[in-house]
Amino acid sequence: MNIRKRVIMKAGGCLVCGVLIIVLNYVGLTIRLNDMLDLRTTCIAARDIQPRSLITEKDILEIQVPGAYLLEHTCSDKKDIIGKYTDIQGMIPAGSCFFEEMLYDEKDLPDYPSAQLRAGQAAYTLETDLARMGGTIIPGQRLDLYVVLDRKNDTPVSACLLQNVRLLAVKDHKGLDLTDENSTGIPYLAVLAVSQKDVELLSLAEKTGEIRMFSTDNTYSTAREAELVVSDDVLQLLKSGTAEHM
Repeated sequence: MNIRKRVIMKAGGCLVCGVLIIVLNYVGLTIRLNDMLDLRTTCIAARDIQPRSLITEKDILEIQVPGAYLLEHTCSDKKDIIGKYTDIQGMIPAGSCFFEEMLYDEKDLPDYPSAQLRAGQAAYTLETDLARMGGTIIPGQRLDLYVVLDRKNDTPVSACLLQNVRLLAVKDHKGLDLTDENSTGIPYLAVLAVSQKDVELLSLAEKTGEIRMFSTDNTYSTAREAELVVSDDVLQLLKSGTAEHM
C-alpha cells in the first residue's frame, strides 16, 4: 500500500470518527436537554371550541411541552377529552390546554335537563319529596301526574292530569343531582318534560292542590311523551281556582 492510500484511509477514518463524535454529542445533548426540560405529551385545542360543544378528535392537537409548563388538573390524555362537552359559558381558545374544570360529561352539564327536551316541550320544575314521588323514581322514567284537590266540607279528590311524563332529573335543595357525591340524597326538585301548552295548567294545579307523581307499567317506555288526560270538569275546576264545587 503506497503512502497516498494510507493518508486517504487515515483521513477517512478521522472524518468518520469526527462525525460519530458529533452525532454522539448531539444525541447526548438532546437526551440531557430532554431530561432537564422533562418534556411531556399534552393536548391543546386545534381551533376555537365554542361553549357547550362536543369535543372530537379533530378539535385536538398533541404536542410536547416542558413539564413545568403543565399546570395542575391539566388533561393531557386525549382519551380524557374526546366525547366531553365544554362549559356552557366558556370557550376554549385555539392553542389552549384542556383543564378538568372546562370539561363535562353530557349528563353533568348544568343545563342537561333542558338539553333532553323535544320539540314543543318545556322543562317544568316541581317541588317534591318521597311522599309526592310515590316511592323511588329515577330520571328517564315515564310518570303519571295526579292533582289532589281538597274540597270544602268533603274528602279530597284526585284526578290524573298528564300521562307518560318523562322525568329529566331529581335534585336536592342545593340543586345537585341526587347521584352527585356532594348531594344530600334527599329529593327536593323534580324536573319534568311537558308540553309547553300544559305549563299553565300545571301551575294552576300547584296553586289549587297538590301534584303527585306515580310510576306505571309504561314507566320505561320510550315511544310516548307527556299527554294531557284531565277531564273537562277538573280542568274547569282548576281554572276557577277552587275545589268547593267538585
